[in-house]
Amino acid sequence: MDVDESVPADRDGPEWTGVVSQRLRCCVCGGSTDGSENYVLVELTAQFSGARQWLGAHAHHLNSILAEGFSVEIHQM
Repeated sequence: MDVDESVPADRDGPEWTGVVSQRLRCCVCGGSTDGSENYVLVELTAQFSGARQWLGAHAHHLNSILAEGFSVEIHQM
């Protein structure tokens, strides 16, 4: 997993509360997601094995590679 080490879970300011301990780098551009308001965390699962993989991305980068008819919407949590 490519963790964005510039965003530790114990930093000052808003606490990252995702299912992984830190934000992940964007899986499309490889860039930092530090401070990105359009950060998306995607979970992939394997039906028969129970395996899980997490991907982080900037929403606009993810939208640029999704098939027609799919899009990402950002909702502030």
